[in-house]
Amino acid sequence: MRLPLVSVVLPSYNRADSLPNALRSIAEQDYGNLEIILVDDGSSDDTGEKVAQLAIPELRYLRHEKNRGANAARNTGIAAANGEFIAFQDSDDTWDSRKLSLQIRALQAHGGHVAFCAFDRIIDGKRVRIPKPGYQIRPGCEDRFGRLLEGSFISCQSLIVRKALLLEAGLFDEALPRLQDWELCLRLAKRHPMVYLEDALVQVDISNDSITREVSRLIKAAYIILEKHAEDFHRHPRAAAMLCTNVAIEALKHRRLPSSLRLLARALAYGGVHYPAALRALYLRR
Repeated sequence: MRLPLVSVVLPSYNRADSLPNALRSIAEQDYGNLEIILVDDGSSDDTGEKVAQLAIPELRYLRHEKNRGANAARNTGIAAANGEFIAFQDSDDTWDSRKLSLQIRALQAHGGHVAFCAFDRIIDGKRVRIPKPGYQIRPGCEDRFGRLLEGSFISCQSLIVRKALLLEAGLFDEALPRLQDWELCLRLAKRHPMVYLEDALVQVDISNDSITREVSRLIKAAYIILEKHAEDFHRHPRAAAMLCTNVAIEALKHRRLPSSLRLLARALAYGGVHYPAALRALYLRR
């Protein structure tokens, strides 16, 4: 069976120290039919020199002259990709060497176009597997939209998508400061079933300066997504209340009381504050 070409898109901004490990984890895949597209998003460090020293033959280096954000960098990479499928990596994370081969095999077995795998998130020295074992995400190919609307269990680095579907869905929303992987996956899942592999094939390291730690970005992203997917949330008010509750709790942790209260009021407007759901939700990451 012919193996499709996979383009791996990796945005990077001032990550010269961690970038080599991320790139090696792609280059050392046991799946050989791939290209790596590194989009340097206007870095001011020695990213270019570090990349050149690696001498990875599959690597294509693109550069934004000005920093435009990770979503714009991913979209630049997608536009330049030659692959039938697009996979994503981040500059401070690593892949299991079997990641692409297992995902392509699963896609071929199910006749699918979108696949994701479990991943390990490392934050403050603690390792958490996502989706958590009790989150009832079954392996195989299924309609995931309803479950995904209640909170994301997919990260960019765990995702592989047929390029034609990304173009159809409209790529990453460059207005989103966070939760961009969740929002894109909502659009994909609304149209297509997704193949899930329960092996944790990605390690996501949350660094001290990661945007994951910036609650203001999370709050802004939540409001954008609530408006962008207003019809879906209107049909699924529980999911909307879960989103508002979770972001409210995160805002409260960061002493953003007014924002927290506004989000809790919005959760009530959707039908109630879902505290048990808040403890389960998994999307408060990227």
